[in-house]
Amino acid sequence: MKAVGIDEVLKRFKHFYDDSTKEAVGKTVETYARKMANDAAHNAPIRDGFLKNSLASSPERVAQMTWTFGSNLPYALRQEYEHRSHKGFVRRSIWANREAYRAALKRRIIEGK
Repeated sequence: MKAVGIDEVLKRFKHFYDDSTKEAVGKTVETYARKMANDAAHNAPIRDGFLKNSLASSPERVAQMTWTFGSNLPYALRQEYEHRSHKGFVRRSIWANREAYRAALKRRIIEGK
C-alpha cells in the first residue's frame, strides 16, 4: 500500500500547520501502519508462524510521513493472492482501517498538533 497526496494536502492547508503538524501526521501514519501490519499478521494463515511474525515486525519508516510494511518471505505474495482460501489478509487489514486512517489524518492536519 502506498498513500500518496499528503504533501499536496499540506500545501493546500499551509496556513493551518507548521513543523509540529508534520511530526503529528508522521506519528499518525506510523500508528496506522503498525495497526494494519498487526491486523494483517493476526489474519495471516499460520503454519509455522513465520508469515505472521514477518508481518508484525515489518513496519519501518521510509521518509518523513512515509511508512511501509509487508513480508520478505518468498511465499507471502502467493498466500495473499493465489492461495485457495483467498483470504487477502493484507488487503483486508488496509480496507478495514482505511476510513479511520483518513479521518485521523484529517484531524491531525486541521488540529496541527
